[in-house]
Amino acid sequence: MKISLLVQGAPHSSTACEQALNFARAVIRKNHTLFRVFFYKDAVSIANSTYQLPSDEWNIQEAWLDFANENNMELMVCIGAAQRRGISEASLPTDGRSGFQIVGLGQFIEATIESDRVVTFN
Repeated sequence: MKISLLVQGAPHSSTACEQALNFARAVIRKNHTLFRVFFYKDAVSIANSTYQLPSDEWNIQEAWLDFANENNMELMVCIGAAQRRGISEASLPTDGRSGFQIVGLGQFIEATIESDRVVTFN
């Protein structure tokens, strides 16, 4: 089964990003295809390179980047939602790994067409 994820909840004030990551790991573990992960609304703040947490908290951004690198996939970030929150290509984490990519809503529309299921995390 081909599955895409729509993540909308902010990484610092909701569990949406964490739940989506756990679900994405389960999709891969069950040998389904994870077609696309699309961050929208407040979830786009996960792609900001200035995203920092106290050292004793789990870093969800780093966890998503590790997941993307391990599974050779890019994490799509809505350009409109990102721009409204001050996030641009220049503010994405850059460390040579697979990671966040700013894209238009067309990428999400393609995901809805190509996927058997789209699962939303608010």
